[in-house]
Amino acid sequence: MGFILESRRAQNIIVDGRPLIIFSSNDYLGLSHHPEVIAAANKAALDFGCGTGGAPGTSGTTAIHVKLAQEIAAFKHRDKAVLFPSGYAANVAIHQALAAEDTVFFYEQKHHPSALDGIRLSGCHKQTFDHHDLARLEELLSADSHSRKIVTLPSVFTVTGEIAPLPQLFELKRKYGFILVIDEAHATGCIGKTGRGLEELFGLDGAADFIMGTFSKALGSQGGFLAFSGASERLLTRVFRPFIYSTSLSAMSVAASLKAVEILRDKSEIVDLMRKNINNIYENLLHAGLKLNKPGHILNVYLESSEQTIEVKNRLRNSGYFVVELHLENRFGLRITAMATHTEEEVRGFCRALIRAAV
Repeated sequence: MGFILESRRAQNIIVDGRPLIIFSSNDYLGLSHHPEVIAAANKAALDFGCGTGGAPGTSGTTAIHVKLAQEIAAFKHRDKAVLFPSGYAANVAIHQALAAEDTVFFYEQKHHPSALDGIRLSGCHKQTFDHHDLARLEELLSADSHSRKIVTLPSVFTVTGEIAPLPQLFELKRKYGFILVIDEAHATGCIGKTGRGLEELFGLDGAADFIMGTFSKALGSQGGFLAFSGASERLLTRVFRPFIYSTSLSAMSVAASLKAVEILRDKSEIVDLMRKNINNIYENLLHAGLKLNKPGHILNVYLESSEQTIEVKNRLRNSGYFVVELHLENRFGLRITAMATHTEEEVRGFCRALIRAAV
């Protein structure tokens, strides 16, 4: 189960009675504790209660649900969006819904398990390629001239923060005519000038046919979504089983997500605060000689062994900081993230503690 929090206020947590500062959270922008987000959730709880009491097609849709779907669709520059209880449910749903008799899925080996489960449940044929190995992807695409092709991959890899090469993918899409599904769980609010994601980063609006995302990471709330244009929402929601047969998100969560999207849309400088903090960490650790991945909003600190990783993690905890281990085959180390709410003093203190523990 991992560690159990007794309290959390943005980056400040209490575990086993000890106050710690977390540097491994997916709450990248600190919006889960933004006062306007909390106020919106509190008001929704008073107006609608703690649960909706129904699925989206019965009594589970409020005016706030409708507004959030409109706002996240507009933020992603799409016509429509559908809300889900989780990002996992959204990923399963889209891969099941796109299934047809002649469909072949082409997916990265490192794709999220939720996407892999959706592909498996679709019953379609599938082909896999190594992480960002587009040469291999093209080999597979060119060898299959008859099938309906769907390519699916994450915009940002959850462990290392590597960003998908959208320009090259878009060229392949124009050449082979596949449907492109991107998972923006760790991209929304983090990449692109205003945090809009992979398409904004590369200036390629409309490159993806379907965008899956979450409200539970940079947006600081709960739930998932699918954004798209052109496809019939009525048709798709008929085959989105996780959408149809799940009680809808609570109005509290939806109101929090809506306010978070509005803050990100209107005050995108919050993204720059997060980037400034993670860049400062990167520069300090690089100067100290630690082995790191390429700079981005997810930082890997590579260590020599599992034993050293545990030792460094424990030393950091004794110094008042919480981090998590990497989960990569044949690599050891720590997964580091910064939040927009981390102070300069907290960043400096963390860097000093990590350098002392690891060097």
